[in-house]
Amino acid sequence: MIFSPWIGNRTRFQDALPSIYGSGQVFYEASRKLILKGADGVIFVADSQEERLDANFETMENLQEHLKEHNLKFESIPYVLQLNKRDLPNAMATPELTKQLQKKGEPVMEAVAVTGQGVFETLREVPSLSLPNSKRAASR
Repeated sequence: MIFSPWIGNRTRFQDALPSIYGSGQVFYEASRKLILKGADGVIFVADSQEERLDANFETMENLQEHLKEHNLKFESIPYVLQLNKRDLPNAMATPELTKQLQKKGEPVMEAVAVTGQGVFETLREVPSLSLPNSKRAASR
């Protein structure tokens, strides 16, 4: 996995596992769609700020559409929800944000990406979810 902390003032991760998919500017839409091709797992990075809740909902809808376009099922792909920007004073309470965004009982991780807090812990979650799926695929 390649971690490039500041490319164009945005945090980037690159590799097939996991795909990082987060809310953000509309002009990243094509990039978010492309990174899902061949994904074995997804980390949805949600913005914890209350005023970004609608953007999180919209991006989550886009994620589900993009997964379908790549013949991947949201219901079965290993998936982790990361609540980013937990350090901000206007961050929603974790239980409320989790209630709003958790879709299928997935692990929920808290993070402050600019300091690295919670980032690698989140990255370690997806392989543990992916391994059972890989074993099933290999046994077919």
